[in-house]
Amino acid sequence: MGSVNLDFNLNNKSATAEQSITYVGLIAGGDLVYVGKEHAFILINQLNYFKTTGGPLFSTGYAHFRVNFLRKRKVSYEVFTQVQYDDGRKMPFRMLEGGNVRIRLKNRKTKLYLGVGAMYERENWKMLTEGSPIIEKNLFKMTNYISYKQAINQSVDLNLIAYYQVGYDKDADLFRNRISGNAVLNIKLTDVLAFNTTFAAQYEDHPIIPINGFVYSLTNGLKWSF
Repeated sequence: MGSVNLDFNLNNKSATAEQSITYVGLIAGGDLVYVGKEHAFILINQLNYFKTTGGPLFSTGYAHFRVNFLRKRKVSYEVFTQVQYDDGRKMPFRMLEGGNVRIRLKNRKTKLYLGVGAMYERENWKMLTEGSPIIEKNLFKMTNYISYKQAINQSVDLNLIAYYQVGYDKDADLFRNRISGNAVLNIKLTDVLAFNTTFAAQYEDHPIIPINGFVYSLTNGLKWSF
């Protein structure tokens, strides 16, 4: 099974901490899931295009692949990999590889899961001044998440997920903390078509380059499921 979505976006992904610029754009996404008797295989893809008044067009995107082993058990296991880029925040490349222990805390109309694990993160960043060399950063990080899904009624459901990732950067002699998450409200229009509103946010206490530590996005759009 899977889904395809097209959303309108409003966010504040400014390039520097001094700027406060609003961007508008479009987001296209496509997800594909295979659910077997024992394991689940999940592929999530997203491509975003943004533009400011008088500014250039730029894009962000990612592809995320995850396998959930022994998915029916209260304690199951996950491995994942993700490739990502973000032109607006001067990050041409990021790759994650890791795994989690996934704990089912509740599984009825309300579904609640906790994930605890580790990952290896490789990033490339461009400084804001032209001609500066690419900054490469490779870190081992702890990665944890909590996931909540609530069926409000037969037509409306709410999905929340929050991540906490932290790793020690020995070159800078500090811990780099990242908190991120999103909230998705789905309103079913037909058996295959839904309207969804998504709010996503991310905070980093020590960005690799001098950019905004906090960014958010708010999107509204349609999702076709199959």
